[in-house]
Amino acid sequence: MLKNISRVRFNGLRAFSTFRSLLNELTGNNTFGSILGQESGAGNSRTIPQSSTITANTIKTKKNTNMKTLKHILHCKFRKNNTFLTLTKVEVDMNYEHNNPNESFNEKVLYYLTLPQKVILSQSTGYVGFRKAQRGEYEASFQLTSHIFKLIRERHMLEDGQSLEIVVREFGKGRKAFFDALKGKEGMGIRDNVTKLSDLTAIKFGGVRSPSRRRI
Repeated sequence: MLKNISRVRFNGLRAFSTFRSLLNELTGNNTFGSILGQESGAGNSRTIPQSSTITANTIKTKKNTNMKTLKHILHCKFRKNNTFLTLTKVEVDMNYEHNNPNESFNEKVLYYLTLPQKVILSQSTGYVGFRKAQRGEYEASFQLTSHIFKLIRERHMLEDGQSLEIVVREFGKGRKAFFDALKGKEGMGIRDNVTKLSDLTAIKFGGVRSPSRRRI
């Protein structure tokens, strides 16, 4: 009984010890593909079924898109401790109906009502060199606004009479600085193209109780 158990253990260790020699045999010019080919033999060569052949109908051609910029939107978020400005452009595909002939009327209307926006610029007051508590001050937001307006003029983003929409959120100190820069000399070439101004600040209605105000 004990001899049989020792024989099983010995055979198991011996079988496991031959794994390294097997790896040495696989090194060199031998590959897994060549080993499988040797095992299958020359007469068992596989043929590709005709159902797997690629036809011209199965190849998807790239859609011919003709993107046109309709307008630009400047998203402004004036937080208590920072100011964030993000410039996006609204694009429409002029060949959308030609590229999507199978879509329903409702799907096409939904596309034109919710046109995609592509981000062009997105910066905060830290980009112009302000750190820590300085980021929430008036001067930080004013310099950031002037920097964004300068980039818009240098890159000629509002040429050919393209419109600009402004969307503001929240009531930080940078809110007043932004409008002062827009009305001043920093906003020359920008405010003439503004066609819409929206305030999308979230208004709390109900919900949980707010934390108490800080007392100094």
